[in-house]
Amino acid sequence: MLFRSDRLERALSALSSVCLALLAVGVFAQVVARYAFSVTPVWSEEVCRILLVWTVVCGAAVSVRGNQHIRVEFISDRFPPALRRAWHLFLDLATLVFFLVVVGAGIEAVKFNHGIRTVALQWPMSWLMAAIPLGFAAAAAFLVERLWRRKGAS
Repeated sequence: MLFRSDRLERALSALSSVCLALLAVGVFAQVVARYAFSVTPVWSEEVCRILLVWTVVCGAAVSVRGNQHIRVEFISDRFPPALRRAWHLFLDLATLVFFLVVVGAGIEAVKFNHGIRTVALQWPMSWLMAAIPLGFAAAAAFLVERLWRRKGAS
């Protein structure tokens, strides 16, 4: 499972990096075109929006794997060690349930939006929406992996 998770993490990290680089180029081109030539390409805002969603969702999933999301711990740090472990387990399980709910809702959103097209590019909106269930499914898999490793360590 760890080998597959490593590959998934690398793939999501690479996809997020490529999307971020393309986003930077797209925004730069949009700004230059607007201010230097008084023209804004009709596709640029849509492409940048789609790239931003994919960048954020893929990056968030990778952050789950590395346990890098912000967690307010000033209260739980005062808990005894056993209660602190139980509290963090509860939070992780609640987060997993949330991820799974978002995956389900995301799949429905992809189905619902498949027939709808973007205004400028005429791409299916499901291409944008697909980031949500895919990214949250990856985040859920990474969280399950972390819970499994924690169980093995105790």
